Amino acid sequence: MPARTVMLIEDEKKMSKLYGVVLETRGYSVISVDSVDDALTSMDQALPDIIISDIMMPVTNGIEGCKIIRERHGRDVPLLFVSALDDAKTVNDAFDAGGDDYLTKQSSLEDVVNRVELWLEIPAEQRIELAEKSRAAWS
Repeated sequence: MPARTVMLIEDEKKMSKLYGVVLETRGYSVISVDSVDDALTSMDQALPDIIISDIMMPVTNGIEGCKIIRERHGRDVPLLFVSALDDAKTVNDAFDAGGDDYLTKQSSLEDVVNRVELWLEIPAEQRIELAEKSRAAWS
């Protein structure tokens, strides 16, 4: 079976490399892009199995990017936010935009990988329920 594909939307090169190495070590194929525009271009060619997105990025932020991804591709691909921001407004905005889960950059790499694995294992029909539970955990 081919490796599952994780798209990383992260403008900080060190973070992107760190996540990429850890995910590749776990057997995932990783597509790293540093902007929402590059992510959208890549997704026009092929959809990843899951997306991890930062929020604070130049030009188009991750929340606006999530809205565009959802408009173009629906909710077929789980989208996890990993951000330094942890205020209630940002978290709510991320979920309102169509994000499925939210972690802070203070989370361990193991936590991020565990969430990726969880989202890839759960059947598509259960994703909305899991996203609601993730959101409730931030309330």
